[in-house]
Amino acid sequence: MRIKVCWVGKTQSAPLKSMISDYLDRLSHLSPIEIVEVPDLSKRRGLRGAVLLAAEGAEIARAIATDCRKVVLDECGTQFSSEEFARWIEAGRVQGTREIAFIIGGPAGLDRVFSQHAHLSLSLGKMTWTHEMVRVLLLEQVYRALSILRNIPYHK
Repeated sequence: MRIKVCWVGKTQSAPLKSMISDYLDRLSHLSPIEIVEVPDLSKRRGLRGAVLLAAEGAEIARAIATDCRKVVLDECGTQFSSEEFARWIEAGRVQGTREIAFIIGGPAGLDRVFSQHAHLSLSLGKMTWTHEMVRVLLLEQVYRALSILRNIPYHK
């Protein structure tokens, strides 16, 4: 099963870039993975509000397959333990899912269209994280989940 992670804007922090690179390397041994960075249109075009979210949503929609299993990151979403998250991923694989697309909105959030049509709205906890840190946390949890499914001792 392929994994695609789509987020808005480039990662600016050098330490976070390094961590992202590390997890991408680890994940590449377990599953095909691709990162898609769509432009932060608030900076490029100066868009705001619903217009910004719709424009970024259109960019994200172009970047992901229509038939993939979509997971949006949302502070109000479902919270899993690492083992529960691993079981959710495995259930998708067993059901024939070929690609999971994790979608992280920008600082202004994510167009509600994605939340309404997502297979899962996922929360990484009640605390607030920067959008750049969420990228690392998500990649770590995906790696942890795949490690659990393959009995790799990382998850202990």
